[in-house]
Amino acid sequence: MLKQSKKQSDFETAQLFKDRWLILITGLLFGIILAFNWIYNSEQHFSLLALSFLHGKNYFTMFPSHMLDTVYANGLYYWPLGPIPAIVLMPFVFVFNLFGRDFYQGYLQTVLVFATFYVVYKIAQKIGYSIKDSWYLGFAFVFSSVFFGIAVLPWSWFFSQVLATLLLFVILYEYLTTRRLFLIGLYLALIILTRTSASLFGMFIVAAIVFDSGKKIRSKFLSLFALIIPVLLGLLVWGIYNYSRFGNIFDQGYTSQILFSKAFIKARNYGLFSLVHLPGNLYYFLLSTPLPVFRDNISHVLKFPYIQANPWGMSIFVTSPYFVYLFFLKYKDKLSKILIATSILIAIPLFLYYGVGYWQLGYRYSLDFLPLVFLLLIKNYKQQKVVLSKSFKFVILFSGLINAFFIFFMVLFGAGL
Repeated sequence: MLKQSKKQSDFETAQLFKDRWLILITGLLFGIILAFNWIYNSEQHFSLLALSFLHGKNYFTMFPSHMLDTVYANGLYYWPLGPIPAIVLMPFVFVFNLFGRDFYQGYLQTVLVFATFYVVYKIAQKIGYSIKDSWYLGFAFVFSSVFFGIAVLPWSWFFSQVLATLLLFVILYEYLTTRRLFLIGLYLALIILTRTSASLFGMFIVAAIVFDSGKKIRSKFLSLFALIIPVLLGLLVWGIYNYSRFGNIFDQGYTSQILFSKAFIKARNYGLFSLVHLPGNLYYFLLSTPLPVFRDNISHVLKFPYIQANPWGMSIFVTSPYFVYLFFLKYKDKLSKILIATSILIAIPLFLYYGVGYWQLGYRYSLDFLPLVFLLLIKNYKQQKVVLSKSFKFVILFSGLINAFFIFFMVLFGAGL
């Protein structure tokens, strides 16, 4: 049996490497990510915060390149985002500092992006896809989605989202394999301390436990207990961290962030969370399109590259057109319904938030729930279509190349670096 499985794996691997276009394009796009992450080193808030942590401080002892989104309180500057990205960076910052060198976030972000590709690839294999189709699906999420836009530059906002997205997929892999609930709870605790809005992802695991007809009530209670204990620990740490900075366990500093853009200041004046922000968020998530590049401010004569990404974000159907396949699948099983319900639950506060994001390929806040939507797609596609069609694969590769085109010119002309 093992020999037969090994032969099958060897055959599938051989089929993968026969697809030279897939391997070539994957290498090219990973090369873009590697180059940009190693070249650009601005907005290194987490590396600087890691240095502060090493000195026993929770505020910036060395200032970032500019103070956008920092919080000024009691004569000190703080970073409102969760501390885990800085904690992860601490050993690297410590070692590099011993040699008088700086450790930039891009060095580690490159590894995190590779890891995300690999975990998605393994999830696809677990669902039943071949090695080649699993590679396509890893490509689909990393390059043919909004994730590509945050993977390409190691800015602090993007770095925390890359880490959070990787953790979300690790949870999905753990759920689909061994289901060690205490470990899943630990990953959720790390997400709470990385990107709090993504922690609602845990409701997917809670719902999966509660609606598991194969478990008795006592077993469900014990499973929930194992899941919640590390989550509560994470919340405790988060509360202590907030109190040490702002004197309030619930205050993360977002209401006091330093904003330079009049657009964001005006939007926040309407409320941090409000229904008034819903249409704008939905527009950039579902409808926003690329912008034309004009030769001047008067005529409508276009110049190269003729179209460019909208820096406020573009529709999911522009960055990831393969998600259109969601409308051609049926969702009758319990797990699919839980995935849909949880995605909506996570999306609600995001769509009510004043910030739609800026300098992004697509609506990057959607990455808090996009792994669930992606799992919904590939699980049901496998069950109903069996293997990826040629058209599906073409859409994946083509959208990855188009995204690379948009990103290249965003970085070249619009990154402000």
